Amino acid sequence: MPILQPAVMIPAARRWFEALALSAACAVSSVLPAQATGGATGGATPKSAAMPKLPAQALPDFTKVPTTFEGLFAERESRAVDVLGYLRCLEATVNALRAGALGGVERGWSLTCIKQQNEWRGIFGELIDTPPGMRVKVQFALRSPGPTPKTRSGMVVRDPVDTVLASGTARALLRGLAAPAPGNGLGQFVPVTLAQKTFTEVWFVPSANTPERAVVGGDSLIQMSSDGVRELGHASSTPKMRVLSIPVGGTTYTLESSEVRIPLLTELMLAHLAIDVVREVRVRTREYDAILTRATRQWTFVKR
Repeated sequence: MPILQPAVMIPAARRWFEALALSAACAVSSVLPAQATGGATGGATPKSAAMPKLPAQALPDFTKVPTTFEGLFAERESRAVDVLGYLRCLEATVNALRAGALGGVERGWSLTCIKQQNEWRGIFGELIDTPPGMRVKVQFALRSPGPTPKTRSGMVVRDPVDTVLASGTARALLRGLAAPAPGNGLGQFVPVTLAQKTFTEVWFVPSANTPERAVVGGDSLIQMSSDGVRELGHASSTPKMRVLSIPVGGTTYTLESSEVRIPLLTELMLAHLAIDVVREVRVRTREYDAILTRATRQWTFVKR
């Protein structure tokens, strides 16, 4: 895989796990397929496209990769946190749409979530072709503190927004929706777009995990240009998928990683979700134990 690198919480955590798949399905089926992509497709409705066959195009090296364990871990951890933030944003925005809080949303609009100045915003807008961009119609910002430390309550806002960023992530998401997702019957995977400094990433991650049944592995990645129009490369293989369970009501959960040094993106995602169920989570690779505690929400490391 490329380096881009208390009990009262239990019901809420379970509901959050289960909401992701439904939210993603709603966003995908009711909004995005009807949206014209513009750019290379000339405004035509996107057609299903298979991932390129092996040998795969190499992922371009646009970032300086850290050399220390701590640096590599921080890169992967940052991606995991942002993926979870994106999924929370997607869930909250779709729920607000269902509740009527966003007003009238046309079927032809695109939905995307972006992180702007450390705030996640769900955005509905109309993609335009000349030049590639987006007319933002509705913004739903996750701004007010929510019921758990990492959640935020949403509100409709009319603040300035980076329309270039919104357009790029929305177009990159269309590429993700056209590609076959991993899963092989073990779980439902959804594409998540994360904007980086000089490109946009499309990650495929499991969305329907619960404490009783969680899927890790299957991490897959496509790199797109910043405007979301051109594919730059993609991962040629995916880690083996496994089905795990978190002992609800326990105090410590140890996740045996499939990796030698740095845990998978999906393993770190599961660790963050598990910390709302148990007090301490250990992600154990062959060389390191990475330990996350609910009290500090910080990682510590022990070399094995």
